[in-house]
Amino acid sequence: MKKKQTILVMAVAAMIFFACTPKKASETVNANEVADTMKVIPQSDAKVLVLLAHPDIAKSHMNAALAQAASEVEGVQVVNIYDYPMQPGVYREAVSRAKALVYEFPFYWMSSPHLLKQWTDEVFMAFTQEGLIKGKEFMVVTTTGSEETAYQHDGRNKYTMEEYLRPFEGQANHSEMRWNAPLVVYGNSQDADRAKADLQKGCEIYKARLQELVHKVSGL
Repeated sequence: MKKKQTILVMAVAAMIFFACTPKKASETVNANEVADTMKVIPQSDAKVLVLLAHPDIAKSHMNAALAQAASEVEGVQVVNIYDYPMQPGVYREAVSRAKALVYEFPFYWMSSPHLLKQWTDEVFMAFTQEGLIKGKEFMVVTTTGSEETAYQHDGRNKYTMEEYLRPFEGQANHSEMRWNAPLVVYGNSQDADRAKADLQKGCEIYKARLQELVHKVSGL
């Protein structure tokens, strides 16, 4: 009986030992690599890559309309970063092919949604270090819940949108990208008709700006 108990104890010990022994690098499954191979940005010949950052685009009004307008422009690919893993490998091929990057997002608490900040820290920064985005065009498109007069020095928010978006310009400069003037589409919680008209105009301007960007990077 003691012999059987000894054998059993040795067997359990061996199982614990092998379970706890680190695997070789070749045997270790990298979760990031699995994520990269599972879902990457679809291949496209688009010259302009729009990186949409909206946590619930299905319930969006303004950004959904703008994203739809952008998708109708030839040479433009729209990708919602909330739909893909937060890994450089997921985006590397698409970013490499593109000649221009566009951030599109709703203006949250005087900045972008948190996932775009994370994307910038973990993906954009990696591409900056690789030199992958050097020389590419960069533009920001954002929507607000307030009217334009709120974003003035004498308005409720004290500063202009150009001033609030200055960190993005600094980001482009740091990465040696070419900064393009941002597009801001203002909302209006007090006047639904005015907000609707401004959004329609914003979509038209957005498409025109994207067409200009496609022509610019295509040398047309």
